Amino acid sequence: MKKIFLFDFDGTLVTEDILDVVCDIVGKKEESIKINADVINGKTTGLKPLCTRINFLNGVTYQQIKDKLDQNNYLRQGVVELFKILNEKGYITVLSSGNIEPVLKYYQELLNITYIFGSCPNMDGDMIVDISESNFKGHNFKYESCLEVIEKYPESDKKIYGIGDSAVDIQMLSLADVKFAIEPKGGLENHVDYTISDIKEIIDYLD
Repeated sequence: MKKIFLFDFDGTLVTEDILDVVCDIVGKKEESIKINADVINGKTTGLKPLCTRINFLNGVTYQQIKDKLDQNNYLRQGVVELFKILNEKGYITVLSSGNIEPVLKYYQELLNITYIFGSCPNMDGDMIVDISESNFKGHNFKYESCLEVIEKYPESDKKIYGIGDSAVDIQMLSLADVKFAIEPKGGLENHVDYTISDIKEIIDYLD
């Protein structure tokens, strides 16, 4: 049986907004937090605020991001243990997020994640240049990227797991046979099989 596990990122694997954390590299953490708070509170909408936050990172390299997150990776307690078991059991793991791929790459290397999908800023080698609204892949991005991976494995005998923390994960989780929510927001708990507070609880449900 082919086993695939779909993961959201912010609020699910990590406890902080990692874009805010890496904006601290250029002294823009507080500005990033304020812009994000305005979005959460409904004062601003659309992709422009996110583009502004990402564009703070102009000139930042992957090595700088790695060095910053090596100081504190903000992983939820139990995530390292969960991925160790998933990898030992041969699970295909998929991380799909609106966060930028240079950030997701760090966690891919740290946790040995099979596939990552995120927002793709323009790059000069490993250095972030900029991003515009045209760089984003649409509202169905998380669902479509996960579906792309699932379809890579044509085996009829497949079991798919998924976890998220907010209502924006509902569509992605619709692909999963076993659905988890961790500290859910926006009514996600009504669309999953299990609501958990400790990510290590997932281990009890694995094949």
